[in-house]
Amino acid sequence: MKKSSMKLTLISGSQRPDSRSQRVASYLQELSREYGFTDIHLLELSNVELPFHDGYTTDISAESHPWQALAPNLRESDAFIFITPEWHGMATPALKNFLLYCSVTELGHKPALLASVSASMNGVYPLSELRMTGFKNNHVCFLPDHLIFRHSEGLISTDLACSNAEFEARAKYTLKLLKAYAEALKQVREVVGEESKNYPYGM
Repeated sequence: MKKSSMKLTLISGSQRPDSRSQRVASYLQELSREYGFTDIHLLELSNVELPFHDGYTTDISAESHPWQALAPNLRESDAFIFITPEWHGMATPALKNFLLYCSVTELGHKPALLASVSASMNGVYPLSELRMTGFKNNHVCFLPDHLIFRHSEGLISTDLACSNAEFEARAKYTLKLLKAYAEALKQVREVVGEESKNYPYGM
């Protein structure tokens, strides 16, 4: 049976150009081609001029608002990967700001893989932060598994080669898992349909 097309969007949360997070995002982008994602888009928040979210006192539905250039691609995506460096034990302001803009319309009942990038042995705290609050009003479904790119400078080279075969095997498994969730959650979205818009906020 022929499987339907799947669109994947990766969001690199670093605010620095040519960052390690961008390198990790490019690495995952290349790996994900092996798992049936037919349309893969990489969004680098360092290249996006998205104003600080102000609690919807500004009309983000206006055609001129920068969010309107991003939202259509998100609505069309079936799965996501969020990549963040660990800055002072936290996810980046850019990624948290991005998630404040997202609603059930863009991310609702779609799977997302979380990945953190650490120069040392850390990397857990930004994932915990995102798992605690990053899903509430957008209803994104974070995978139970995640990836932590520890000692990132030596782990992923500039030509996107991974120096740790065991880690790469784990990354491939996790991308396979993401694809499986993307296929399964399509049915969930079909079942809840427009009704989910009646309950836009998590309890």
